[in-house]
Amino acid sequence: MTPRLPRPRSLLGIGAFLILWEILAASGLAPENYLPPFHEILLVMADPDTGLAILTQSLATLTRALAGYFIAALLAVPLGIFLGRSPLAAEIFGPLIEFLRPLPSSAIIPVALLFLGLGTKMIIFVVAFGATWPILVAAMQGARHVDPIMMDVARLLRLGKTRINLEIVLPAAMPFVMGGLRTSLAVSLILAVTAEMLAGNNGIGFFILDMERAFRVKEMYAGILSIGILGYLLNLGFESIEKKVVYW
Repeated sequence: MTPRLPRPRSLLGIGAFLILWEILAASGLAPENYLPPFHEILLVMADPDTGLAILTQSLATLTRALAGYFIAALLAVPLGIFLGRSPLAAEIFGPLIEFLRPLPSSAIIPVALLFLGLGTKMIIFVVAFGATWPILVAAMQGARHVDPIMMDVARLLRLGKTRINLEIVLPAAMPFVMGGLRTSLAVSLILAVTAEMLAGNNGIGFFILDMERAFRVKEMYAGILSIGILGYLLNLGFESIEKKVVYW
């Protein structure tokens, strides 16, 4: 199944925003050095050298974001289901989760720098930390909403815990899990860009900040636009996968 393309009506908001941008840039209400016309930003992105630089940096950011995202998913889904099905474990670890979950992931960057230094490992760690919590909480909620009758039938059939979790609990929790995965996908991209801005040495976040410091405003906006495009494409891809996984 191919990702669902946007309907023409869904593009009206984007079109209105871009027209307003062009009007503001042409009116002089905002200095051109601060808000260049949108079509000039597109021309910058179409430049071979700048476009290649943006593509290279965007791919570096995407790699880190997805690496942290998959690490978070692999850890948080089974852990969340375990905590959701074990009241004792939830009682023991619940306070720790509620302590760590509200922490801004950007506050973890200094700690990550101490142990991992500058570079990809630090950024992946920060992404994984921040992306874990939406998935973990969603998996816990999903595991708690399993139909009790289904669980009783499984016990009568003497199914083992592994089969119960794989064949009953996980499918029942999957709509919740997919919601957490969708949220964490956006969080992962945001955190990768943020970490690159604060303590990175490459990536699209570093590129945007570097262009801002050099007062190359068009290139800066081109980098920001590339993040929006990347996020939109990730969301389309996730929707396609979600329809195959949660098809009922």
